[in-house]
Amino acid sequence: MENLDLLLTAQLLNGVFKPKTHVTVEYLEWQYLKNPSGSACIGYLFEANKQISNYALIPKIFQNYLGERITLGIGVDLAVSPNSRGKGLFRKTIENSYEAGIKGNLDGILGVANSQSSPRMTEAMGWRKLPSFDFRLLKLSRSETALKTFQLQSDQFKKIAIEGVFDFETFEHPSEFYPAWNRELLEWRLSRPGADYYLHTCESAFIVSTKISLKGLKIALLLKAFPIDMNKTPIPIAPIASGVAKYHKTPFVAYWGQNQYFEMNGLKVPRKFQPSPLDLVVHFFERNRDFELKEFELLDFDAF
Repeated sequence: MENLDLLLTAQLLNGVFKPKTHVTVEYLEWQYLKNPSGSACIGYLFEANKQISNYALIPKIFQNYLGERITLGIGVDLAVSPNSRGKGLFRKTIENSYEAGIKGNLDGILGVANSQSSPRMTEAMGWRKLPSFDFRLLKLSRSETALKTFQLQSDQFKKIAIEGVFDFETFEHPSEFYPAWNRELLEWRLSRPGADYYLHTCESAFIVSTKISLKGLKIALLLKAFPIDMNKTPIPIAPIASGVAKYHKTPFVAYWGQNQYFEMNGLKVPRKFQPSPLDLVVHFFERNRDFELKEFELLDFDAF
């Protein structure tokens, strides 16, 4: 992170991606500097005192039932200035991120790429593609679960969190790796600047959602689901999803990912009909590992 001016990074990202909501220094400070799992490890290039490329690795801890823990950088904000393309800077930027990741004690990189860019990572850079997760419209039931809902703003989660409800340390997981969560990490994730998050709680689970508009159609998105009682899983998602749909006043609740603790039944949306199908790709710095993900959802990276 030394010598990296986040204002220049924001200017690069806004110029390359032209997002509807501009990337701000405040947002980059939150994502790059305030993560409880560690500061971002960034590969970048400068030319004439101007940042011309960027690839940030956001540390995320994964563990398995044996207690083995690895730290991967979730790759975000991969950008090369349009005026600097065709010079091999894509590869050089990623190679610089390798150096930054090794220096930052990361074990490797987990990339969430769209189906157009993932072949470039696997074929050109030698990364490994993981099994794809489904994007689906969740099944709704006629009787919805009664939910208590909070619309979260800034650090509001800290004020409403109840001791014992968010007890992540008692979760028993399978042998595959899964994202490690705790209250501090969830507080940080839900304080994302400009985000519109909703926390729904009931006796069996608590759910994080948001809502979007896709071609004029309002859709609720289930971003993350946590079970409260590990002895009563898997939990049918349909009654909970019905409560989420009722709260957001939407006909659909969409979901991407996989969660072993819930029966995420619903209509799978074929990849050809998805606006931007997602792939998971992984690269380890020192040695390849037998790494598979049993659980990963939209809140586990920066999509929303």
